[in-house]
Amino acid sequence: MNKNDMIQIKDAITIPPELTDTLLHNCTASQTKRFPYTSYSRLAMALIAAFAIMITGTTSYAAYNVYQEKTLAVFMEISLSQTEIEQIGEELSQIPGISSCHFVSGDEAWDEFRTTYLSDLDGIAEAFSENPLKDSFNYRLSVRLNADTQAVREEISRIEGVRLVNDLSELK
Repeated sequence: MNKNDMIQIKDAITIPPELTDTLLHNCTASQTKRFPYTSYSRLAMALIAAFAIMITGTTSYAAYNVYQEKTLAVFMEISLSQTEIEQIGEELSQIPGISSCHFVSGDEAWDEFRTTYLSDLDGIAEAFSENPLKDSFNYRLSVRLNADTQAVREEISRIEGVRLVNDLSELK
């Protein structure tokens, strides 16, 4: 807007004359007056923005990976020996698209189940004299975002000794 436009707007507005002169002066003066620290403040703001983007970017990237990876549970036949179970674990870790492979024993599965589902119910967990999930040992696998989860599941199910492949979200 130029000064003539501002004068026309000033004349059209119904306000006291002192305010119109102040308004006209302030609106036109800001175009010619420069803030003395403009070049420094722009540089400082650019550095602050770059730092904030860097911190936010790395945090959100990590969170993005955590929430985008699929976690699979691979249950095996009960009759397998410990060496056969370890061999299956090695085969699982060699499948393309799997980022991590962790063995969960029957005792760990029972502890996790007990703390998740039975912690609010007093005395129920103690009613079991032995571990009811002793045969629920499994491998927990993380499948990368760029991997075809269905193809990974099919490849896992072809391994001898594997009886069930589930997404952990299916189990809950």
